[in-house]
Amino acid sequence: MVVLVIPRTMVAWGHRHRDRGDDGERRDHGDRTARTRCRLGEERLHVPTIAARSSLCSRKMATRAARSKPTPKPGAAATPTPRPAVHRDTRDIRRWIYGGLDGVCAIVYAIAICQVIPNRLPSAAVHLWSLPLATLVMAAGTLRGGPKGWWIAVVAGSAMLLSVFLLIVRILISAVFLAGVHGAFGKAAATFSLVMVALVIELVALLPIVQVKYLMTRAGRHAYGVLAS
Repeated sequence: MVVLVIPRTMVAWGHRHRDRGDDGERRDHGDRTARTRCRLGEERLHVPTIAARSSLCSRKMATRAARSKPTPKPGAAATPTPRPAVHRDTRDIRRWIYGGLDGVCAIVYAIAICQVIPNRLPSAAVHLWSLPLATLVMAAGTLRGGPKGWWIAVVAGSAMLLSVFLLIVRILISAVFLAGVHGAFGKAAATFSLVMVALVIELVALLPIVQVKYLMTRAGRHAYGVLAS
């Protein structure tokens, strides 16, 4: 019995010693793993450049790589980006057609003001003469071409449309006044005023409306070399 108990005790003691050794190895392995993870975390927080790592390259290579990097000059100003060149389409003949129509209409408007509808009221005379003047300027800008000619034609056409709108308003105000004050005769005059409004829209306002619309299109901008926005 004594003999059997002693071997069993020794065997048990050997198993315990081996378990303790395994536990110690596991603890040492766990400590090494934790230290490795901590070291990797620090490297991730402070990532050195490739040129500065002593394990990958020497100091001479790091210095050479740092010198090869271009350093911007402190006094050098940034060069502006050049705008793309816009080529004019000289094959579009519509600007010559509109320019000719503008010149003819300016002459017709001037003759009509002098011979058909002369007016002694200074404000009305200035208003009427603004129509042939704006048409003549629009013709000059249309025939001139280029971006400056485009701007001249657009501004003159817009001014002419504004003048036509004010002229229509004045005619309508006169028609309302005649219809309210002069009875049947005033109503007849008011009807004639409405006919005059229709004629003004067809003979005066139609040309600048179509021409300004053409100038604002992509084809019109391309014909005058204007950069589309």
